Amino acid sequence: MVSTGCCVPVPAPATWNLSEEVQDLRAATARFARERLEPLLRQSPDPSAWIETIRLAATLELGRMILPEADGGIAISRHDLALVIEQFAAGPLERAAQLTLSSPALMTLRECHALDCLPDQDVDRYFDGTTSFAPGIADLNGAGVWVLHQHRASPFMTIQNRNGHTVLVVATPDADTPDAGEAAVAFQDGLSLVHYDLAACKAHLATVPPTAGTEPHDAARQWLVDVALYFGALLSGALQQSADFALSYSVSRQSFRKPLAAHQLVASRIADLVTAAHVSYLFLRRAAMPDGDMQVATVGQMARHVATEALDASRELVQLCGGHGYVEGLPPAARFQTMHWFAMLLGKVGQALAATAPASGETENPHEQRRPAR
Repeated sequence: MVSTGCCVPVPAPATWNLSEEVQDLRAATARFARERLEPLLRQSPDPSAWIETIRLAATLELGRMILPEADGGIAISRHDLALVIEQFAAGPLERAAQLTLSSPALMTLRECHALDCLPDQDVDRYFDGTTSFAPGIADLNGAGVWVLHQHRASPFMTIQNRNGHTVLVVATPDADTPDAGEAAVAFQDGLSLVHYDLAACKAHLATVPPTAGTEPHDAARQWLVDVALYFGALLSGALQQSADFALSYSVSRQSFRKPLAAHQLVASRIADLVTAAHVSYLFLRRAAMPDGDMQVATVGQMARHVATEALDASRELVQLCGGHGYVEGLPPAARFQTMHWFAMLLGKVGQALAATAPASGETENPHEQRRPAR
């Protein structure tokens, strides 16, 4: 099944203002995350409670947000979706990923007018635990691909170099070769990070070719931007949650009969953490704004920055808690165990974006004139 192609739209003027609808979506997602996901940082749910959490997450209708308006959806922008996705990071990142895993692939297929290549045309099923569309991050040398799976038999989206051109492909593991993928880490409830040899996967279900007037790599760049914004949103949300916890912890816990926040060194470290969280949030929003040929480079810079800051914040918060009491059972301990895997994936996307960024004199959007040099 082959799509009709990918068109890169002419970017509309960027705005930092959020519509009332997007504010309501963010608020509803934040309430859900606080009530159902945040407690999981301290204790894993029993199976029945997690099934109920998945059911409630499906009522947020992420699929309808992504669908184009012609299909009854909202056609949410990349920027607004990133702000919704980051709310899920109030809980463990692996749980947030389980509930939102298909969103970057669906966004890319929507922008490329290729939703008809979905194996299951009911988009709600990609967010209710029935099936998923996994993100795949290809190695720069093309030897393999890292896939974050919820369902091992589900398709995944990735890029591949063919005859000197980077193209977007949809593949699925070959059921006849179950050992083709080696699980690097197994998270809870079926989520796993697997490294595949693309040659050991089935024939590609779809290749997204360019349309007239666009380049072969346009669809691939579209995917890299979407998956970078997805992982960037999760890590940015985790950074904000970590900063909030650090502020609360430093006020409630005492050392030498004073709150931790009253000690200059601790206050300085927390200020750095809060600053890093806010800068990452602003960088994510700026990168998600449509910006023609400049967006690929901006998103790549954001990916590398957020991945680095997330790792630093995770270590810093564990040291803060461990140096003034204990860590076990606190949110920083849970984040520390998984944050580095998501940062690794985001870092790899950043490298891929740097490798595929438009060269000097090349425009990603043929309809947009290049800005004059300043």
